[in-house]
Amino acid sequence: MRGLTNRLLAGVLAAAATLLPRADRARWREEALAVLLDTPPPLRYRYALDTLVKLPVLAWQQRLAARAAHPPLSWPVSACAGAGLLAVPVVMVAALALEPVIGEDGAEFFFLVSPCGMLPAVAASCFHRARQRGGGARRHLLAALVALFAGTGPVAAGALGLGVGATGAGDRLAVAVALVAGLAPGGWLLHSGAGALLRGRGPTALGALGAAAGAGLLGVPVGLYLGMVAPALGWLGALVSALSLLVLVPSFAGWSVWAGVRLLAGRSEPLTR
Repeated sequence: MRGLTNRLLAGVLAAAATLLPRADRARWREEALAVLLDTPPPLRYRYALDTLVKLPVLAWQQRLAARAAHPPLSWPVSACAGAGLLAVPVVMVAALALEPVIGEDGAEFFFLVSPCGMLPAVAASCFHRARQRGGGARRHLLAALVALFAGTGPVAAGALGLGVGATGAGDRLAVAVALVAGLAPGGWLLHSGAGALLRGRGPTALGALGAAAGAGLLGVPVGLYLGMVAPALGWLGALVSALSLLVLVPSFAGWSVWAGVRLLAGRSEPLTR
């Protein structure tokens, strides 16, 4: 009978803990269960009811404390970042659908520049975190560089590669520099998605989509670079790029839409912590 009672209390507390921020649920559930099990049986259910009645107030206080420690983006900035992310899948789908009209080169161009919709979100996140860590010229310069390369995809990377080629360094080096610089969007998105998963920021599925999209964005240029530096392994590079592209398209589109809608609604916590 006692074991059944303990399981019942544990189940009720686990369900009630969903009101709390995800990072605080496990600890509250364990502490509340330990206190209740240490309470004499005649008072246990009264204390359990008291704990459940006070839980919404505790959840509200914890969310206020989290917002104070990590203030959200202002709504205009959040809305601009959300609109940019929502534009990413629109441009990607339009590029593929309009290929018969605009031609293969035009479709490829729009598909390649579609990640530029990440720029407002990446810039908002980088500069917000730079201010949270004390600001200063060095932090803001680093934020600007990360936003430039991670937020524009192959645009800034391609410009850097052209600049290296213009110095007479050679075409292979220019392509290598462009490909390495092209890892920035995938690296930022993988770091952001994995960080959200590990620290419990935002929905779990959203963090998983972001991490998968980041891995896909990393895999495509890695496959291209592998085929360039080791022609004998060109088949492996093509396989890596193809598999990465299969992961990238649905996960990147899903993450962009979901994160964009949340940003338009003012839910910017994954970008500000």
